[in-house]
Amino acid sequence: MLRTFQYTKGYVRLKVTGFGLERFLNMAAYRGVYMWDATRTAEGLEVNVSIKGFKQLKGVARKTKCRTKIVQKNGLPFLMFRYRKRKLLMGGGIFFMLAIFLLSSFVWQIEIEGNEQLDSETVLVFLQEQGLRVGTPKFRLSDRRLQHSLLTNFNEISWANVHTRGTRTTIKLAESLPPQPILNRQIPANVVASTDGLITHVIAWGGAPMVRQGDVVQPGELLVSGILELEPDNPTSPVVYVHAQAEVWARRYHPIEFTVPFTYHEKIYTGKTATNRSLRILFFGNRAISLPNSGNTFASYDKITTHHQPGVSGNYPLPFVLSVSHYHEFEWQPRTRTLEEATNLAENMITSRIFREFDFATDIVERRVDFHQTEEHLQVRGLIITHERIDKQVPITVE
Repeated sequence: MLRTFQYTKGYVRLKVTGFGLERFLNMAAYRGVYMWDATRTAEGLEVNVSIKGFKQLKGVARKTKCRTKIVQKNGLPFLMFRYRKRKLLMGGGIFFMLAIFLLSSFVWQIEIEGNEQLDSETVLVFLQEQGLRVGTPKFRLSDRRLQHSLLTNFNEISWANVHTRGTRTTIKLAESLPPQPILNRQIPANVVASTDGLITHVIAWGGAPMVRQGDVVQPGELLVSGILELEPDNPTSPVVYVHAQAEVWARRYHPIEFTVPFTYHEKIYTGKTATNRSLRILFFGNRAISLPNSGNTFASYDKITTHHQPGVSGNYPLPFVLSVSHYHEFEWQPRTRTLEEATNLAENMITSRIFREFDFATDIVERRVDFHQTEEHLQVRGLIITHERIDKQVPITVE
């Protein structure tokens, strides 16, 4: 900001020579002349000084017997004087400055940070209902009001900060943790199997266990009962309903079967590319203007599109979005795998399936894989043995 102010007022670069340089600087500072970027040279020193300060240095140079010489003139006043006869150029410059000032009074970019579970599009639609959209005048916005609205209408948000700087509005969010289910021990419940498996451990601290180690259970089968008889030998014994709780572990078997073909097609890029460009002006919504393009005539291609919004600085994006689409041509060419390559691919597919389907609470006990080779493919048959919890609480309906 200081350099911008100095450039607007105008300043000169002075070369000062003589034997009283220190006295020259002290006397100039005593008279309140502001100087900056002073450097020593072989003949004396060079220093920047404003136009007003340069006029005050004439008496200082005369008293200290130093000579001053203007090395360079910088600033807006000198630039306007240089082009004073080019009225059209000066008018264009003034119009450009006014346009930049006018455009900086609107919001041209909205960014949302910190959301993982909450969809950004949902937040943007809500902000549009509150008056914040691309092209909204900044004087109509209240960051504090938008922040309060987000916290009031979204239970998923625990903290929000709306900050408008320049032509960019940044919304920073912190999502709240999902509410933990409250366990009501007053409600009678049974413990049933969430899936099938071979029971290995039953640890019950409420209710009556109905299975033991080595039993095979099916989904929904009763594991720990919440219905207790006070006198089991008495047919007329009263029944007590309790909230059964247990930790039941079981061994489960997951079969795997698939084939890996020896012949396949691989994507090979030819090196030919095409580029399409379009300019979207935010004044007119999503309407885009096509720019001179090379054209895309490829039958098979990959498309990569990038969007760039230029700006004067990081906080002053302009209302223009340049979209560039690159098309890369490729061809499908037949390839053949060896037995070793097919085996390695099958192993990687099994490992990826384990990471995708089983969480960290599941123990992988064993993995058995058999390969059978044919002329066309490698047949894979496997078995993944896991050790995991299968207990699930189900409320009891008491009539």
